[in-house]
Amino acid sequence: MPNDNQKWVTIDVTSLVNFGDRVMVGGDEAGKEGLVTGFIGKAREIVVVQFDDRPNQSVTVRKELVTQIKRRESFIENSSSSKKVGRFRSKSKYR
Repeated sequence: MPNDNQKWVTIDVTSLVNFGDRVMVGGDEAGKEGLVTGFIGKAREIVVVQFDDRPNQSVTVRKELVTQIKRRESFIENSSSSKKVGRFRSKSKYR
């Protein structure tokens, strides 16, 4: 379950899904809500979700089955800034 101290805001379903977003899905898992933990495919067409009723199990869901996306309000405020967020990669070069 989401932490009650955090405010979640529903965003447009056509938006890109990010790590840490909460999604509600349709299809076989209809009405279930969970946390996004990963993606599969270059275009992020498959989302890896940990549902609230099964926190130790990850499930893959096609992006078109996502019926609702929620994001923490603090991340929405930060996403409007012009600074781009990079991936967590080491800057050192390997030989």
